[in-house]
Amino acid sequence: MSSSNHNPFPWQVRWSLRDVAALVAVCVVLGAVLFLWEALLQLLSRVLGDVVAGLFYGGWLWGGLLLAFAIRKPGAALLGELGATLVTLALGPPQGLLVLVLGLVQGLGLEVVFAWARFQHWGLPVMLLAGAVAGLVGFAMALMTPPLQLAGLPGGTLLALLGTMVLSGAVLGGWLVTFLGNRLLDVPAVRDFLGTPSA
Repeated sequence: MSSSNHNPFPWQVRWSLRDVAALVAVCVVLGAVLFLWEALLQLLSRVLGDVVAGLFYGGWLWGGLLLAFAIRKPGAALLGELGATLVTLALGPPQGLLVLVLGLVQGLGLEVVFAWARFQHWGLPVMLLAGAVAGLVGFAMALMTPPLQLAGLPGGTLLALLGTMVLSGAVLGGWLVTFLGNRLLDVPAVRDFLGTPSA
């Protein structure tokens, strides 16, 4: 018997055509949503400040979290974040190529958490942790990337912004995607299209 199909991992690693179709469809839709979301964040930041805008940061994680939750295979979070940000980039966001770098780094942050969970646990605790870690990564990126808008903020403001971004990643990212994802997967046609395995 041939051993070429042997999978040494406790999870599925091969992507099907259905997985790729789901990836493309979700990324196109969410990429357009995130373009509008960024405009909202910019407005909130100007009117109410960075700390309040940080409460809405979790929306940037929807691509990676939703694809990972639906497909449940290695690479889904990374490709979901990258795909959504590529579509956003094509629409011309103010940050330009930085949005793609952000998608890459956030996607890697999500993948680390899902790999820690061995791509087998998709309940609320793991999704909350993944969103929180990606929010932390997003904060670190905001500190380090040009135009370094956060560099001049007081330490207390930076800590508050860190808190809101991590909280938003967990709640607006992890919790909301889990809640909506479960509702969507209750629809047989959606579950069949995505091919989502049982948790």
